[in-house]
Amino acid sequence: MITSKHIEIYKSYRGDVDGFVRCASDEEKSYVTSKHWSLIDDFIQDIYIVKEGLASKSFSELLNKKLQENCDNQSTINELEHFTHIKWSK
Repeated sequence: MITSKHIEIYKSYRGDVDGFVRCASDEEKSYVTSKHWSLIDDFIQDIYIVKEGLASKSFSELLNKKLQENCDNQSTINELEHFTHIKWSK
């Protein structure tokens, strides 16, 4: 289950899994598993595809179902949707 805390940690590493693996605290690593990280990556990519109009209706419906099943609440889903607007600064 993805929570806002998972997303907060993901954001703090700018989605860089290598940086997370190298630098995350033991507490962060115990909270965010590779499954969580992969789900967040996949959701961000899929949301972007839908928002750009590149997805079929069935793809969009399946994504919505997966988001509902794998996120703890609508606020968490909204946070994931926000990623399509982020420009990571260097």
